[in-house]
Amino acid sequence: MKNLVKTRIPTGYGEFTLYLYSEHGKDHLALVKSNVNGERGVPVRVHSECLTGDVFGSRRCDCGDQLKHTLQYLGRSRCGILLYLRQEGRGIGLRKKLEAYNLQDRGLDTVEANISLGHQPDERNYGVAALMLKDLGVRSIRLITNNPRKVDELTEYGIEVEARIPIEVGHHDDNAGYLRSKAEKLAHLLTFRERTPFHRELAFIEPLIDQLSLAQASGEGGPFVTLTYAQSIDGSIAVDSQAPYALSSRQSLTLTHFLRAHHDALLVGVNTILSDDPQLNVRYYEGEDPQPVILDSTLRTPPYCRVLRQSKKPPVIVTTGGSDPARREALAAAGAKILEVGASEDGCVDLNETLPKLSELGIRTLMVEGGSKIISTFLKHHLVNYCVITITPKIIGGLKAIDDLCRSGERAPLQITDCQYHILGSDIIAFGPVGYL
Repeated sequence: MKNLVKTRIPTGYGEFTLYLYSEHGKDHLALVKSNVNGERGVPVRVHSECLTGDVFGSRRCDCGDQLKHTLQYLGRSRCGILLYLRQEGRGIGLRKKLEAYNLQDRGLDTVEANISLGHQPDERNYGVAALMLKDLGVRSIRLITNNPRKVDELTEYGIEVEARIPIEVGHHDDNAGYLRSKAEKLAHLLTFRERTPFHRELAFIEPLIDQLSLAQASGEGGPFVTLTYAQSIDGSIAVDSQAPYALSSRQSLTLTHFLRAHHDALLVGVNTILSDDPQLNVRYYEGEDPQPVILDSTLRTPPYCRVLRQSKKPPVIVTTGGSDPARREALAAAGAKILEVGASEDGCVDLNETLPKLSELGIRTLMVEGGSKIISTFLKHHLVNYCVITITPKIIGGLKAIDDLCRSGERAPLQITDCQYHILGSDIIAFGPVGYL
């Protein structure tokens, strides 16, 4: 199979190249990030067309969520491929799929409905996907799927599948029965994270939790970075840089600790340690503490601070080669792991070197809480994948969360793409992926 035409496609997830293939009168598409020819371990999603889910956002399935989360994941990957196959309704076509929906509304499950219409439960064939991958020149892939049949068929067609990356997203009341049928009758590998009544209060943030699960399963590249902070309605995070100030409501604090429990590590700057002496653990939600990470170019972290005395996981303190050896020795004796990186132009820790080293330590998801300089630096260097900003109804006129980000005109403004808002207690939570205009 040969590519018939290809063209550049800039998207909100990044720039891709779109390849068109044709088989038996059907056009199939490959959306490709970077040059994949000769590459090994390329992340690949083989996605069957689902007009109702992909275009109209139907909640009867998880297809639209899988497509969106794949694009977000590929957008931040070094390279990757989304194969979009015109195999609507697991191969039975749009009309029959809609007829199957009506049968499901009468009590049949998704498998029974297909059989009732005279079809197999799944009539898709992945030979065309294998031919497309061979034309694109990939040497091996990591397949983004919950369906083991895709792995088996692509392997039979001569594609080396190094690993499977789970993509369990979009689990809710409208599609729970559909997903359970796929797990029980089609052998899809789904875990069904059950929601407790407490969990339901935080269900609005599940798009981020799904992205974290995908990042943790992929094992590729630098950490997925979530920036979280609370600010007053006038944009302040504290009265001044030397004194802690409680901004968030109890419900918002619960959200913060819920997110901490879903990240591998939690990063702050040394000024936060000096002013707040935080514990950097999970207290308002039942979950595992993240790995504390402190950015401290000159090692001002006190050996007696709470994160050293009380943390179940001794902190990783990231410093530069110019820090005092005696301070290193004292902090190491107190239990800290010292990680040396290069210095940036202003003498601070070089974040572009720090993130890959944290990834080498097994940190796939990183939550950044600040303070102000850390927040601004991560944003300025375009190192943030997702933002969760708590806006409280207070006016304090103090230390701003972000300063001098685009004032020079040298960098493009940032935006939260697909931004959503949720009322939690007395606070507004604004959240979504970070994009660059």
